[in-house]
Amino acid sequence: MAGTGSTYKWTDRLIGQRANPIGSESEITISRIITRLDGAVMNSNAEYEAMITDGALPIIDYDLWTGGGSWHDLARARSTQINVLESGKAVEAQIRFSTYYVISPLSTETEILMLPAMTSYVTASRQMKFHRTNWTVNPPTTSINVSATDIGGTSTTGAEGFESFQIGQVRVRLRAMQDASVTPMDSAAAALLSYNNATNNDTFLGFAAYSLVCEGVSLEKLDGTEFYWVIFEFLYDKFYHFSQVATIDADGRPRMTTGGALSEVKWQRIPRTATAFNNIYAGDTDLKALVENGWWISP
Repeated sequence: MAGTGSTYKWTDRLIGQRANPIGSESEITISRIITRLDGAVMNSNAEYEAMITDGALPIIDYDLWTGGGSWHDLARARSTQINVLESGKAVEAQIRFSTYYVISPLSTETEILMLPAMTSYVTASRQMKFHRTNWTVNPPTTSINVSATDIGGTSTTGAEGFESFQIGQVRVRLRAMQDASVTPMDSAAAALLSYNNATNNDTFLGFAAYSLVCEGVSLEKLDGTEFYWVIFEFLYDKFYHFSQVATIDADGRPRMTTGGALSEVKWQRIPRTATAFNNIYAGDTDLKALVENGWWISP
């Protein structure tokens, strides 16, 4: 490939390319020989900005590789090393282009370009006060936030007694890389606010509806590139985030029976907006498969 500007002309030679697995940068390196149109001796330090302005050198982290290809065309210039040649009448610029895009193996006639995405899971627990054991009404699995009836079961000892138990939870982190040149960070942040402190209204990541809470969404820029991570923090709760709550009388004290036990105990949780977490994939079935299976194709 060759080019000519108003002051410089140049020719390119592909040195090599390296396609890496998803999550790592794939690279292209070229050698570009640059000379002045007037044949004068070049001062690569003094003329560096002039060569960029004339198109002889790329703008780092901005200009794209234009040699043709698939992921290749999305690789941007990341570094330039300049060496003086021919007594200063020419310079060699070794330019490295890279990108995080890869070609999905699910591609058929049309190439599917993908960015990294993954999930991680960590078990956790929370302490919950049980006012009743051996209850007959289980925590609801629907959208209601307070059980309709008393949970039944056996009261723990003492007028306001309780026993503490550990309830199983799972913390899930979903990380998906985005391209700021396609979706600006401020646009992504505005679109993702609706997930914060919401619960899932359908099955997501294999967890049943209303069992997950989105505890937060963050965007982290990848230094020196156009890419950034979108990170979701989810919390699964075995009891669907319900706790046992005693009914309170007007005097602010728990309602009691004549025998000195709690009169009524219900399952209750903090009300949250129910949201379709699967919309995070924006209909991209390949992204969904990669995130949920940890691999490209469903087993």
